[in-house]
Amino acid sequence: MSNIKMLALVAALSSLAVPALAQEMRCGNRLIAGDQINPLLKEQVLEICGEPTSKDYDRWFYQEQGKILVFNDNGELDHIEDAQDTE
Repeated sequence: MSNIKMLALVAALSSLAVPALAQEMRCGNRLIAGDQINPLLKEQVLEICGEPTSKDYDRWFYQEQGKILVFNDNGELDHIEDAQDTE
């Protein structure tokens, strides 16, 4: 197999192993994400993003951004969902 074909095959296979991009949300001039090495705590999210439109214990809805922030039992940001995906 030629080197070019081999490189194309390796590139195609490696792209399958790449996880989907993490969901992020913009708060002012900052981006927050749920997959950070040091996850944000609820208090930090409030400081950065302000009060959510609504809260359901560990799920905070930010209507303007169209996002739902999901926290784990330790109060750390676990992940961010698109609000329209959960309707």
